[in-house]
Amino acid sequence: MDETRQQDSPSAQRSFHPQKYAPAKGPGRRVSKEEAGNPHGKPSKSMGTRGEDQEKGTGEKGMHDSARGRSQRPSGTKDASATTGVDPQDPQGMRSAG
Repeated sequence: MDETRQQDSPSAQRSFHPQKYAPAKGPGRRVSKEEAGNPHGKPSKSMGTRGEDQEKGTGEKGMHDSARGRSQRPSGTKDASATTGVDPQDPQGMRSAG
């Protein structure tokens, strides 16, 4: 069996003791006139739909809300009336109300 030994690594000593080996901090950067104050302007109102409201579904024709698995996470299916194409077909076991 090979003998296991640890090699001396001076870079590891420098890496784990930056207060001793790292150079002092510089002056930092200058903040420009454009960045000073509030650079992003006024906050805007969110236009997205809240998660609580997304669960309710869209009510679009051909779309069906369902729950998936034991966790009952929201899911959904669609039938041929919600599909665009040359010859939309309903999935096996589903019939469109026509």
